[in-house]
Amino acid sequence: GSASSASSRKQSCTTLSPRQLNIRNLVSYEKQQVPIDAIIFITTKGIKICVSAKQPWVKIAVKRIDERRAAKRR
Repeated sequence: GSASSASSRKQSCTTLSPRQLNIRNLVSYEKQQVPIDAIIFITTKGIKICVSAKQPWVKIAVKRIDERRAAKRR
């Protein structure tokens, strides 16, 4: 394979952040199933943070981001 194909691969989580993040600082998220079930949150500063998809606060944060996106579309 060429070098360009490696850079197009999305970043995957192998370690998860144990701390709860401030929902107000999160602008977006990506879902990941492999190698671990995780959510990658993108902060207002553009930093990607991996967290467990199973944590209750993560589900709330994902819902908030979805609501924010829906509100922007109106």
